[in-house]
Amino acid sequence: PIIEVLPHGYVFEFPGFLDFTLTYDELKGIINHPVAHREWHRMLASVSGVYLILDNLTGRQYIGSAYGDGGILSRWSNYARTGHGGNDQLKKLLDERPTAKSDLSFSVLQTLPVTLTAKEVIAFESLHKRKLGSRAHGLNSN
Repeated sequence: PIIEVLPHGYVFEFPGFLDFTLTYDELKGIINHPVAHREWHRMLASVSGVYLILDNLTGRQYIGSAYGDGGILSRWSNYARTGHGGNDQLKKLLDERPTAKSDLSFSVLQTLPVTLTAKEVIAFESLHKRKLGSRAHGLNSN
């Protein structure tokens, strides 16, 4: 018997903000198939936050933040499109190792209300960078 029919492009159910790690291909699938991932889109667009991109090959980390219209969804859509999201260190990584996209994973470190200002969200981002040492040992330049 057929138990469930899933929409084209379906990756997996949204498990909660802090309960997942996405590969680059999974992120791309979620972004590129909004109908199949309505809950992902709704939830990620509803919050600002601090996120982690991990290069699983080297262990180097990039910590970023998302704020403003579209929240985390908007920011991660940029990564799904480009692989680097405009970040210089990630661009450099992809120039040096063109296959690096397949080694990246994405996760949320902290959700924040969309009502916070960019300055407030960036302060939380800076705190995570200090805690995890991503400036000295990772992919953060700032």
